[in-house]
Amino acid sequence: MNLLEWIKRGSLEIKDISRENIGRIIELSEKYSDVPMDFADATLIILSEIESIKEIISIDSDFYIYRNIRNEYTMNIFR
Repeated sequence: MNLLEWIKRGSLEIKDISRENIGRIIELSEKYSDVPMDFADATLIILSEIESIKEIISIDSDFYIYRNIRNEYTMNIFR
């Protein structure tokens, strides 16, 4: 199936990261600088915080380390 058709049917929701979230991105990047956490990882954690998402899909293997603002792990179901 065509990815764009899949998105058109509503199978994927695209969320915005606002300017107000940049401080949290910086905070997460500094906290996990030894991993290191990249921008995409930080935005997924922020969205998990905003939307109360407990599971994500990522090819990145570092999500077993990252914790959200409630000190909870976001589970990467590809791991």
